[in-house]
Amino acid sequence: MNIQEATKLAMENGTAIRRVSEPEETGILPTNLSTYQCMVVRDVFQKGQKAYARWQPSADDLLANDWELLT
Repeated sequence: MNIQEATKLAMENGTAIRRVSEPEETGILPTNLSTYQCMVVRDVFQKGQKAYARWQPSADDLLANDWELLT
């Protein structure tokens, strides 16, 4: 699905989205928070790993049709 469809479903279900081409444990959590609009999340966060608060999509990300909900 495209990013707009995936974002709507993610907001309804309280989950993250990801590109099929990205690692399964990494996703983007869309929010309406003023501080963090889209946060990078991981299923498993291990000590010593960096957490990223923001995501900067590429044009390919915005045009892609391989978005899915992170389960």
